[in-house]
Amino acid sequence: MWRPDFQTSRYRSSHYSPNFLYSMNYANRPGAWGTRPWWGTKHHHTWHKGRWDYGWNNHWRNRYRHYHRPVSYYPPGYRSYYVGPAAIIPWGLASWTLGSLAYDIGYYSYRNPYYAPPVETYTTVIHYSEPLSVAATRYEPATEALALSNAEKSSAALQISRASFTEGDYPAALSAVDEAISYEPGDSTLHEYRALVLFALGRYGAAAGVLNPVLASGPGWDWDTMIDLYASPDRYTDQLRTLEDHVLHHADQADAHFLLGYHYLVGGHLDDAYAMFDRVHELQPDDTVARQLRSLVGDSIPTDEPLLEKTDATEMAKGEKPSLDKAALPGVWEATSADGKTITLSMAEPGGFSWTYEGASEGEVLKGDWSIDEEGFLVLSGEDVQLVGDITLNEDGSLHFLLAGSPEGDPGLVFRRD
Repeated sequence: MWRPDFQTSRYRSSHYSPNFLYSMNYANRPGAWGTRPWWGTKHHHTWHKGRWDYGWNNHWRNRYRHYHRPVSYYPPGYRSYYVGPAAIIPWGLASWTLGSLAYDIGYYSYRNPYYAPPVETYTTVIHYSEPLSVAATRYEPATEALALSNAEKSSAALQISRASFTEGDYPAALSAVDEAISYEPGDSTLHEYRALVLFALGRYGAAAGVLNPVLASGPGWDWDTMIDLYASPDRYTDQLRTLEDHVLHHADQADAHFLLGYHYLVGGHLDDAYAMFDRVHELQPDDTVARQLRSLVGDSIPTDEPLLEKTDATEMAKGEKPSLDKAALPGVWEATSADGKTITLSMAEPGGFSWTYEGASEGEVLKGDWSIDEEGFLVLSGEDVQLVGDITLNEDGSLHFLLAGSPEGDPGLVFRRD
């Protein structure tokens, strides 16, 4: 059975995006990713060149640039975890480096606002009603032999699909990729490719319905990966122009705008992508993925604004964030998730914590040690996971917890003492 081996050199910097390596929030546990994490895709599919890697959250990075200092760091799963915002920055959406854990802990809830045609597998039916990372954790083969067999069958079906796609026979390509997915339903790249086939067929709503849970779990393809699937760039350009024309004449269709925003991101057109996701937010406020992507892209568009400059980093830190009374944190805190379930954060003195979520199958999701770093961030470190929270103790006694680097509009969680 394929798993990311975090203890071998194969999965060092050549395996992860540098942005992923510097993320403040991450989960190493295989249970958070299923059998095919997005970061390992290019080791399984030779035609896969990579994922989005734009230097996300430029605004957040610039804000804290004066703190940055050279340090030694290790990829997730190596000897060291969090060493402070001076060395590690947020990247992308929190769910891109936490996987299903972002939903398992109750921090995020998810609802796909678009319809996607389901895929029937040999064990279940994929309805695209949850993030791909969440669904993938349930599709792990029982034995290594079965995993290898499924991988071979899936690869054979995918080759047929890609050949049909290159020839422009998109119905045949769709049928074959559905077969490939039936053998490896947890492979996010297969689902992203399925969305591309639906796009080529002009089934824009269905393509958006597949992409939404894919992008809720990881970044999309880079340009080289997508364009290499086409016999010629002109064919892709024609299809993109057709989608643009459709959006122009259907200004109220959120799903088409979402799909076009995705394609602009693949091509690296951040300004155009922002405009599409901004329109989606107006048309479909329940699309949390589009809202987060809008904020992420908006903060990442290059600007001519100078970086914040401050010679006294300590003074700047105090000015940016009020001091925090660490002694006020130990105790039992409860919050309510977006789906109405109870989240309990228990912090003991001197530093142990547990995080339980009523909606999780096993109740206790996380445990380990907590600490407050030099800039006042709450760091929750477990054996194979790290959460960094930007926290505030309010006058009414409540505790506001916001995952560090979260996009604009993220409400976070409000904890109150039990």
